[in-house]
Amino acid sequence: MLTKLIPKTTRLSSLLLVVALGVLGALALLPLRGPAPVAADASASEFSAERARPVIEKIATEPRPIGSAAGDTVRDHLVAKFRDLGLEPQVRSATASAAEPDQTAVVGSAENIRATIPGTDGEDRVLVVAHYDSVFTGPGATDDGMGVATVLEVARALTQGPAPRNTVEFLLTDGEEIGSLGARGYTQSEDAADPRHTVVLNLEARGTEGRVVMFESGADTAGYVPALAGRPPFATSVSDEIYALLPNDTDFTVFEDAGYTGMNFAVVGGSANYDMERDDLAHQRPEVLQDMGSTVLAATRRLAGQELDVSDGGDLTWFTLFGLLARYPVWLGTALAVVAAVGSAAAVWWARRRGAIRGLALAAATLPLPLLASGVVGFLGWQLLVLIRPHYADFLFGDPYRPGPAVAGLLVLTAVVCVSWLVWMRRGRDATTIAAAVLCWSAALTLLTAVFVPGAGYLFLWPTLFGAAGLACAVRSAEGSVGLPWALAAGALPGVVLFTPLLAVLFPTAGLAFSGAVLVFVALMLLPALPGLLPLPVRRSVPVALVTSTLVGCLLVGGGAAVDGVDERHPAQADLMYVHDADTGENSWYAGAGSDNDWVGRHVRGERAEVAGKVPALAQPGGYRKGPARAGKTPVPVVGVEDGAKSGGVREVRLRLSAEGPPATGMSLYAAPGAAKLLDVTVNGEKVPGRSNRPGESHWTWGCHLVAPSDGAFEVVLRIRGTEKLPLRVFAYAADAPADAFVAPRPKDLVWTPSGFGHAAGMRGVEV
Repeated sequence: MLTKLIPKTTRLSSLLLVVALGVLGALALLPLRGPAPVAADASASEFSAERARPVIEKIATEPRPIGSAAGDTVRDHLVAKFRDLGLEPQVRSATASAAEPDQTAVVGSAENIRATIPGTDGEDRVLVVAHYDSVFTGPGATDDGMGVATVLEVARALTQGPAPRNTVEFLLTDGEEIGSLGARGYTQSEDAADPRHTVVLNLEARGTEGRVVMFESGADTAGYVPALAGRPPFATSVSDEIYALLPNDTDFTVFEDAGYTGMNFAVVGGSANYDMERDDLAHQRPEVLQDMGSTVLAATRRLAGQELDVSDGGDLTWFTLFGLLARYPVWLGTALAVVAAVGSAAAVWWARRRGAIRGLALAAATLPLPLLASGVVGFLGWQLLVLIRPHYADFLFGDPYRPGPAVAGLLVLTAVVCVSWLVWMRRGRDATTIAAAVLCWSAALTLLTAVFVPGAGYLFLWPTLFGAAGLACAVRSAEGSVGLPWALAAGALPGVVLFTPLLAVLFPTAGLAFSGAVLVFVALMLLPALPGLLPLPVRRSVPVALVTSTLVGCLLVGGGAAVDGVDERHPAQADLMYVHDADTGENSWYAGAGSDNDWVGRHVRGERAEVAGKVPALAQPGGYRKGPARAGKTPVPVVGVEDGAKSGGVREVRLRLSAEGPPATGMSLYAAPGAAKLLDVTVNGEKVPGRSNRPGESHWTWGCHLVAPSDGAFEVVLRIRGTEKLPLRVFAYAADAPADAFVAPRPKDLVWTPSGFGHAAGMRGVEV
């Protein structure tokens, strides 16, 4: 019992347990260190970051969005690079659309680049994909210049040896950033690869640093995930389960929808630079390029040399363990989950029979409290961070530049929460009871994940198996024995190994704004270790230690933010849109939520208000601040209207949309159907539904973004039911607001937030 004297040997054993858990966690993190770049004079069959990086230097000098002159130049350069490798690249143009039920539609003409290394046997194919376009606000050195450079260097390495068994096709898509138009065009084309015999390897980026992560897979993973074994990135089937719950899309999403399977790779660290002007060559890390290239080359070689069973191979659970790829069939994980649950029940029953536990019900019933409290710690920590540094609010889906102190503080506070629960539970209960309570929940989570999220089941399966065996050993151990703490905390040994690297990737992926969800995983890792640590605390020192740790955690969170100021190397984000109303001649500035810095404040005034009724392109929660703007040059929509055929109460209206003035990066068309019903819209031959696709909008309920016209203009056909007029609003965008309209030049410690089309627009209304 806890009330009895604890031998010094047992205390020492608990201390050694803490050290061992720390060492295991550190060893589990070692594989997250990226490889050193390989020199340009390395073997021709190897991937060399130094050989690949000049491609990024060439294409990532400025933004290259779909349809831009810079994009055309990059396309021609990449075609020439494939030809230099002795391949025969082809450029395939296609008009494609993205028309999801609750999203503004996108239509545009994409130009994909395709090159092939023919295989020697069979129909199987490995399709290696990256996109060569970038966002409008950044040069895209990592997203996806790194992927493009990887594709070319992998192609070069594969041409150095004998022809592969399977065909290897390289696809550089256009328009990924604005609806994956290139991928859609490819999958809808007649000469697309057969999904039944193809494995897709898609190369992406969601940050600029850290290990490459294989974060998403398709169906029948047993047929291709083992190809990572020779040179694994960080990979876990947990990320596959998490990503399925998120609204994010990549080209891989389009391939999956078209029936393909395969793997999606990305780098997720350093997201503060993602999709902005700081995604440049200076922030593209050579070791990350080497990591991506070595991983993809090894997987491509293995897949290209084997028969691909991608139709009925079954699914796996997988994870990297000390740099190795562990995997086993999902059915085996389910069977082991049942074994773990039965073993846990048997261990708890035996412990009760031996009189080793008492008060189990309350301990088990209250165990969710530290999990919930950990989530609250993350939520309150984020609120404190934004209070101290308001510009953190702009990093909602990623980390600020220096999140380390805040993450450390949140970890300390989560540990305080868990230990506080332990202190509460120790009254009248011994360590065996608390270990049994933890085991009960671990077994329940093992069964639940095995059934509903099998990719995450391994996180609880192995701690449960070890925990059940440890509890059985603890019941047989003499009280005060040296091995007792280790037996009681047996589930923590695999738990630390499995959770630690996952948490290191989850924190930058979720960002501080959603750290509460990650801290729940931290608590799940810590709880199995607590029973083995019970001999350590001295009763009078516990409150002092908890209070001190709480202060340290708060200081790390708040102090880290306090010293994390804004400068040229760590700029804040500014959201400022210039809008010219061609109907009234009014010029205005609009600033969205989060842009409360002084420079933005010199352009806008007053409180935020909803402006989507007048400017449907500007619709976000919280509204916009507005201010008058000086006249400046920006693209202005030109709308030609021609009435078409009428039949059965349905009339056609033909529009020709173009822009005059500075080059436009794209256009938008919005409609406010009322008595007149918009049935469908055809843009340059591509039809999109006319149903409402802008949920929450009471007026402009239908919208479509138009990019990269094939002939300089968009030919639009509206089919309308009813004789009433249909209000339309047309926008033409520019990536840069007119310089002479600014009150003062943009400071160097500010960067533009990522935006869909640009920071300037001309708009015009029309009724048809």
